[in-house]
Amino acid sequence: MNLFVKLGVVPCFFLPLIAGWAGTQEEAKVVEQPPVKTIEPWQITVEGPGWLAGVSGHTGFHGVNPYVNVGVGQILKHLNAISTFAGEVRRDRFGVQGGLLYLNAQAGTDTSGLVSKVDLSLQQFIGQFFGSYRVIEGPRGWLDLLAGFRYTYLGEQVGLQANNMAIDGASTQLVNQFAQQVATPGSDLRTLIQQNIVDKLSALDGSNPKLPVGPIASDQGDIIRELVQHAIESQEQELAEAIRTGAQARVNQLKTQLSNQVANIVASKLNRSFSFYDSWTDPVIGLRGRFNLNKTFYLTAQTDVGGFGIGSDIAVEAYAALGYQFTRNIFSEVGYRYYYDDFRDGNFLYQLSLHGAQVTVGLTF
Repeated sequence: MNLFVKLGVVPCFFLPLIAGWAGTQEEAKVVEQPPVKTIEPWQITVEGPGWLAGVSGHTGFHGVNPYVNVGVGQILKHLNAISTFAGEVRRDRFGVQGGLLYLNAQAGTDTSGLVSKVDLSLQQFIGQFFGSYRVIEGPRGWLDLLAGFRYTYLGEQVGLQANNMAIDGASTQLVNQFAQQVATPGSDLRTLIQQNIVDKLSALDGSNPKLPVGPIASDQGDIIRELVQHAIESQEQELAEAIRTGAQARVNQLKTQLSNQVANIVASKLNRSFSFYDSWTDPVIGLRGRFNLNKTFYLTAQTDVGGFGIGSDIAVEAYAALGYQFTRNIFSEVGYRYYYDDFRDGNFLYQLSLHGAQVTVGLTF
């Protein structure tokens, strides 16, 4: 077979194959596949916030609401236990987050007057739970809407120790002054009780406490005044009669009895412990966001407001921090947190601000 015959056979062999392939392509139907939907993974974040908070504001009972200013160093000095935690679970644009703070502290203060010592105890729990919706998300950061509630529990105890020596002296002086006035018209027993007893109970007013505990026993001054006045008035006629008749032995006996009675009344009302417990729940709405400065540093902030007269009259929280992303899963933040709560319940006022630096370490899974 010569060269021309060979060259003629080659196209005869490949043409049917090419034609068949071309026909197949024309007859094939193009089937469009639906786009694959990627399932967003669950994202879990746990945090250990260390909030170095001081407390300032007004708190009290029965209209006695002293100004409180307790620094973080004072609180840490008298701390028995503290626990903090925060966490979040998120998927796509929706998430839930929560956090808690528990504090237990005790402090004692030596005082002057008719009270020798005041012991303070504080237990406080703040827990919050929010649902979130991510309205903005991009490579530079995100913004969430928040809605949820915050629960606050407060337990306070005040223990008093009476100054028995001072009480005996004040009772004796009160009765002696009353005996000098009882035989003359216009004697003012209430003023004498105020000067000798009530004015020496300033420790009950809770000024400059070592812990943010309200003066639970602030009403004891009025109670003691009424009891002492009733006790003296019950002996007033007999004492006045003995003084007028010059029966000095009887006068001395009545004065001694009355002084002891007054001292026992005062001491019994001061050697006691007083407790107060309350809790309230606030609906809360807020915003939370993050702005990435670069691959490692970012800014984050959160603010919320709640209460609206349902629990607190008003409760406001604000937090801002600079964050550092050590790895994809480990981060840390250094910032400042401020929380103000204005709550009133009957004779109780809680109008305090908690504020201070916060250091947070967290993990994301």
